[in-house]
Amino acid sequence: MGMGHNHDHGAGNLQTATGSHRKRLFVVLAIYAAIIVAQVIGSLVTNSLALAAEAMHMAVDASGILIALIATFFATRAATAKRSYGLMRAEIVAVLINCLLLFGLGGYILFEAVERWFNPGDVAGGGVIAFAVVGLIGAATSLVILSRGAKESLNVKAAFLEVMSDGIGAAAIIVSGILNVTLGWNRGDAIAAAAIGVIILPRAFMLLKQAINLIMQGVPQGIDLDEVRASITDTDGVDEVHSLHVWGLTSGVSVMSAHVVPSPTTETAGGHSRLLDELTTTMREQYGIEHCTFQFEERAHIEHEGLMHRELASSRQSA
Repeated sequence: MGMGHNHDHGAGNLQTATGSHRKRLFVVLAIYAAIIVAQVIGSLVTNSLALAAEAMHMAVDASGILIALIATFFATRAATAKRSYGLMRAEIVAVLINCLLLFGLGGYILFEAVERWFNPGDVAGGGVIAFAVVGLIGAATSLVILSRGAKESLNVKAAFLEVMSDGIGAAAIIVSGILNVTLGWNRGDAIAAAAIGVIILPRAFMLLKQAINLIMQGVPQGIDLDEVRASITDTDGVDEVHSLHVWGLTSGVSVMSAHVVPSPTTETAGGHSRLLDELTTTMREQYGIEHCTFQFEERAHIEHEGLMHRELASSRQSA
């Protein structure tokens, strides 16, 4: 493996994308705790299934945020002899647990909503509106807090989408309360509860898809493998690149490796070090990839590699 100047690959020193927004997640968690208590009380006072569903929805979302926060502490643990990247991928496990909770909750709420539709009860519409407004204000505040981090971290994005769905759920509850107050229509509460159950499921599928891509070591979202390949081959001093792999340890932490055949002009003193520094700088500045491994080798070296390596090297991987 080629060596350059001052390249620190220590996994324990990396700050994951979720960890950098830990304070925001704590604030949102505190807001959620207050709203959940209010909505549980509201569901008991008003006999509203929609408020109870929203309280359960927010409780699962809050547990997802809590799991993500716990995962950020694991993710900062130093690497060991058995886990050379530390526990960074704990954040992805957190997303998977959250997805399972969301699937279970969505199904349960839909089941209860169907039951309430056929057996509607008396609902205090005015109280429903008041408690739902509290939830809507809390969701709006949380969205503002998380908006920046949602672009950088899968777990923060999950929290952002959870908060957004909670806001939509609160708005649906407000509409059902208005229908109850103005028209005396109690089935609106069941529809609002069903809407909460429905909006949970697509979000859970989307998060599951993104988490599986990371687990399967897929190319991280926002990185084009062909562009990375072109950036390497266009670098002065590079004749050829093969066995190029780019994957994510967790959201916001991408890594890559590649076998590079340098041109004969780089054989002069310091040539390989200069080339390595240029390549790692390009990966960091253009693609945000901090952990890069470049192996410099002669063109004929590939014949000494194993069969699987040669097969992967001969194919042009796509994103």
